[in-house]
Amino acid sequence: MSDGRWSALQFLAGAIVMAGAALAPDTAGAAEAPQRVMSLNLCTDQLAMALAAPGQLVSVSFLARDRSISPMWREAQNYPVNHGLAEEVFLEQPDLVLTGTFSQHNTTHLVRKVGIPVEEFDFAMTLETIPGEIRRMGDLLGQQEKAEKLAADFSTSLEAIERRQCEPKPTILAFEQNGVSPGKDTLADSVFRAAGFRNLAAEAGLVGAAPFPLELAIAEEPDVIVVQSHEDDAPTLGAYVPQHPALKHLQSRIDAFLPPGSWACNGPLIIDAVKRLAELRQEIAPCPAEASR
Repeated sequence: MSDGRWSALQFLAGAIVMAGAALAPDTAGAAEAPQRVMSLNLCTDQLAMALAAPGQLVSVSFLARDRSISPMWREAQNYPVNHGLAEEVFLEQPDLVLTGTFSQHNTTHLVRKVGIPVEEFDFAMTLETIPGEIRRMGDLLGQQEKAEKLAADFSTSLEAIERRQCEPKPTILAFEQNGVSPGKDTLADSVFRAAGFRNLAAEAGLVGAAPFPLELAIAEEPDVIVVQSHEDDAPTLGAYVPQHPALKHLQSRIDAFLPPGSWACNGPLIIDAVKRLAELRQEIAPCPAEASR
């Protein structure tokens, strides 16, 4: 950032602090729900849109409208968008800013410096942490009752799916953008396991998202290969994987199966991805009705 822009930001921040101090009513100790909330992060977008009262959420990130990564892109059309800039926050003057721990660090620093409350959310790596994230967002927005119901429904649905699993479990492999596969310590791996699959990328030792050798995919011949659905988007290397001639000889079921962005974030809608894959698992390797974990 240039010195000139930095000085302008500092001047703007100082002006807002002085104006706020002069105009703000004396509400020390009040514990009212925030009335103007901004979300700067795709994942906090999902939680906030699911829980906020009408008119409470005044802005979401521009990524919330990206149908390739946001499962709630339709809902996001109803909100103004931001690009995570401190200037946008200063002009909007929210009483709460939501963001992620791995993004918008400069904005977070500046916003906190002028006294606007900021709450950061980690990116969940397992499904089991999501109910807690839902409840936390509910507390922040003053929507505890709504959050409790959503969290309880999520846990109940997840437990019911996991109880229906049985051995032997079919194998699964996902090819995402640029041809990488989600391995151990990813939200996708947690989804696969909950739905009753063995994730070949995790079993091969991949941690996080990393390239998975096509030769190994052919040798292992997974029961299911999940590829990205692009619709109108430009294709990526991952989109060409199922077109490789060597895969034509596999018996694997290769398809998108899930909407784009199904496990991009720790929002409550990720349970829909678990349900769809659990149905697919039942199609290719049915469990007895009495199966339980």
